[in-house]
Parts: sequence; C-alpha cells; structure tokens
Amino acid sequence: MSVLHLLITLLIVVSAIPLLFSLRNGFKNINWIEFYSVGKDAGFSFKEIGLLKKAAVINRHQKPSSLFWSLDVLDKSIAGIHKKKDAEKDPEEKKYLDYLLKKIYSYRKKIEFQKPRYNRGLETTGEIPLNQLLKLKVDMVGVYECSVIENSRHYLLLTYPKGPPLPVGFSWRDRILNVYFWKKEDAGYFFQGRIMDGYPDRNFKTLRMTHSNVVLRSQKRRSVRTACEIPAQLYPVRSVHTATIIPESKPGLRCILQDLSEDGASLLIGGRGEKNMSLKLQFELYGKTTILRGMVRTIDYDSEKNISCLHIQAVEPDEESKYMILSFVYNIFRDDKKSVLPSGPEPVLAEEAVRSEDSDLETLEVIEEELPLFGSDEE
Repeated sequence: MSVLHLLITLLIVVSAIPLLFSLRNGFKNINWIEFYSVGKDAGFSFKEIGLLKKAAVINRHQKPSSLFWSLDVLDKSIAGIHKKKDAEKDPEEKKYLDYLLKKIYSYRKKIEFQKPRYNRGLETTGEIPLNQLLKLKVDMVGVYECSVIENSRHYLLLTYPKGPPLPVGFSWRDRILNVYFWKKEDAGYFFQGRIMDGYPDRNFKTLRMTHSNVVLRSQKRRSVRTACEIPAQLYPVRSVHTATIIPESKPGLRCILQDLSEDGASLLIGGRGEKNMSLKLQFELYGKTTILRGMVRTIDYDSEKNISCLHIQAVEPDEESKYMILSFVYNIFRDDKKSVLPSGPEPVLAEEAVRSEDSDLETLEVIEEELPLFGSDEE
C-alpha cells in the first residue's frame, strides 16, 4: 500500500466515526476509500469531498461515489448544500459553501456538456431537422427568414423567405446564398446553397435549395439554456458595468423571459426593441430576487402583434443570482415540493407568444470569409 493510500485510509477512519455511530443502517458496506479516490480524480479537495460525503449520507445515497458522475445524485447533493448554506449563520462557513457551490456547478456543467447532443454536430445539410429556422443573406438587399418543410435526398424544401421588400425584377432562381441557422441545444451553423426553383402553383410559395456537404459549426454553447415563461422587470441602464446588483424598488418595464442561462436570455416585450441597449433584468426564482445585466444583441420584431423578442448577452451575474439561475437551469430542486417557482402575475404577452432562435448576423458576415466557393455538391 502506498503512503498516499495509507493517509487516505487514516483520514477516512477518523472522519467516518461520527457517521458510523449516527447513521449505520444501510451504509455498512460503502467503500469510502473508493469515494475519496474518485473525488480526488475529479479534482475535489479532501475538505470538499468530506462535505460531499456528509451530504451523501444525509440524502442517503446508496452509492455516494456516483455523485461525481450521476446527474441525479449530484443534483441532490447540490440541493443539500444550497439548504445548508441558507441555514448557516457563520459568515466564514457561508463563504466556504459559496466556494464549494461554485466548484460543484462548474463540475456539473462539465458533465452536462459531455452529453452526446452537445458534442455531435451536423456534417451535411441532409441532417437539418424539419421546421428548422434558416437565415438567408442576400447581398446588397438584406437578410431573410424561412424554415425547412422537407429535407429530401436531393434538396431542401423551404417556406418562402420573409424579409425586406425585394428589388424590382429580383429572382431567387439560381441565386447562391450564405445560410445561417442555430440548432437548439447545439451551436450555430453556416453553409452555402443554390436556389433551384419554386412551386408557384401550390397554395403557398416554396423554394428548393441544393444540399451542401460543407457545413461550418461555430458559436458552440458555453452555457446550458432552458426555456421558461417567467415575468420580469426590465430597466434600461447607461452601462451594464455600472449597473448595480441591488434590487430595484420601483417597477420597470414588464416583460416575459422566454429562455434563460447564466450568460444570457431572451425575452418578449411590447413594441419595437432597441439593438445594443444596455439593461438590467429583475425576476424571482425560488422566492429570491435574481438580477441579470446585459446588452441586446439581436431583435426579432413581430409587426402584426407589435412585440419584440430580445436576445440578451449578459455579463457574469453576482454569485447569488448565478446560483439561482443555475439551480433553475439544471432543475436542482425538482424533488423538493416546497421549492417551487412563484406563479407571479399573469404574463402580459403570453397569448400566442413568439419563440425565436438566436440569430447573430454579425457573426454570419465574419464566417463568410471562411466558406469555400460554391462547388459541385449541388443536386
């Protein structure tokens, strides 16, 4: 036995005595040496592993070492640490628990992004799912939006593009376009396609686009985002860096959060939004006021309903807000019936709400230089 294993064994024996006397039933055969070894391999310190061990016993995890790789067990442990922090009176202990939450959430994120759906990207346009929203850039004219209604072996069938008025005499046929789209829970993609023809004799116009075997992937998700419908207050600010994290006492502009992550959000608001506007969002999560500061990067405006979907890029939140957002995104308190989201007031814009994909068209312009010239992968 090595010196390291001997030290680990002695540490476990000393730290386990109180637990063995208080919670013996059901925990006799647990291999705590394996637990500590797995924890060290995952990058946790002995002190952190010791606290996680106590959380595992309190939650009666039958396989405590699994909390390093099982999301369900890990989430239960995170929930336990949240509760311990809320009940803790000692400022130094609270500070330590904050540090531990930061480390554990970082590890939780690492495990989440190991899921196949975050790693396997699209390789050809033949893999684009139905109803996928596409952005088509027409040089010197503008950007148009359409969706995929059929993905056959030889072409993509698209809804007729919506966007700025087309010039007199404009034709889609044989036009080579740069195309951008965001695949949900994945990344942004770019490719080039040629418009083949359309079907004007149908009830609605459609276009056919050639497939491409060259699809570039970028803007890979750096954080997990989840859909929601949470009432919020919006406060325009001069700068996201000078805006305070102190909750506002006066009401702001009413809006509805449509999705949320630690580094951004999208929301619905009445009227036409303003691009590059700095703002402060305030909303409730699990009974606690949560603050998110950021800037409007892109806007999807619905002229018929006069509402805008604003896509926000946020600066890093304060620790308390960040933990609330992460606990919501990962649904940490899913097994706790007492920890429910407040119903809040009725959503102002909930009726036929517009849900939109992210659309960073500035990145589209940059990526065009990396796209190869349109080649022979047409029909």
